[in-house]
Amino acid sequence: MYINFQKYNYQIVDPNQRQQYEARDKEAYKDVLKDWFGSNLDLFVDRKWEIEEIHYLKEIGDFIKLVKEAESLYELAFFTGCIALVGVASEDFSKYLSLKNNRNVHIRDVYTDGPRAGRAYDLSQYDRLKLQRDENIIDQYTYLLLDEIRSIRNDCLHYNQSFKQKAVTAIQDDAIKSLNNLKKVLKSTIGTAIDPEDFIELFDEVFAEGNTRGFEEIIWKHKNMFSHMLQLPIVQAPGVKRVVKFNLFTVTELDANEITLTEMYSYEQTSANLCVCVDLDQKGIELVAQTRIKEGDRVWAEIYSNVAPNGQTQYWFISKIGKINA
Repeated sequence: MYINFQKYNYQIVDPNQRQQYEARDKEAYKDVLKDWFGSNLDLFVDRKWEIEEIHYLKEIGDFIKLVKEAESLYELAFFTGCIALVGVASEDFSKYLSLKNNRNVHIRDVYTDGPRAGRAYDLSQYDRLKLQRDENIIDQYTYLLLDEIRSIRNDCLHYNQSFKQKAVTAIQDDAIKSLNNLKKVLKSTIGTAIDPEDFIELFDEVFAEGNTRGFEEIIWKHKNMFSHMLQLPIVQAPGVKRVVKFNLFTVTELDANEITLTEMYSYEQTSANLCVCVDLDQKGIELVAQTRIKEGDRVWAEIYSNVAPNGQTQYWFISKIGKINA
């Protein structure tokens, strides 16, 4: 049975108030979605961790849009849709490889004999993959990964009886297998070796429209980029709620709301003098005023920051400070 009572019967209400009824129901439906999302949140996150990592690709085509959508569909448990999109993305990527290698005949060819001689036809993914393997555009391992995607996709899109009879868990297995197969192929064929020199470019690219689902995800991706590209441990151990640091600093900037402290001795992992921007709350303002600190002063300071749920420190504040040369 398919039950599709998604909207109230607005035909039985005062026509002059229909918009108000609809507006109220739309607001109420947000709570329905929040409840569904909240009750399934752990499963969404667990599925996210099943997906292969690529880190970044400098060379991409339209297929990457479909890969992103397929990842979201898998996270949200829309497994059949994930399989379909991965299948389309895989075929588009295969065509991309053929065009890149000047093999237009892998996409569209012409019959050379028989009653159809001279007529053009589109090559199937089955034939295209064999040609790419035989011409060493892809290796045997890549061929097997892509051919498995093709087989799963066909079973799904043709809606064969064998597919209809599959349990949801089996369809989920097909979905993650297809998605991870494609990501392995992308990484091995057009993947980019992590290069710290790319960090600034990638840091800025994360802000581009469509690369994240909000500001919190921008912070999340930046944190992960630091760990992979610069090998810097920028998060605290699980369970740590507050970080307290004591060090010797130079006051490099100072205004009414913030003080910038630069360490007097370089950080061994980067050979750089790290700086920290410290917010001045009421206590901080009073401490700076009492000690008459100004830009250029050398100071000792104890600063602290509360730790966010993702393990990163947040705003820094002063708990103690004093001049060294006082």
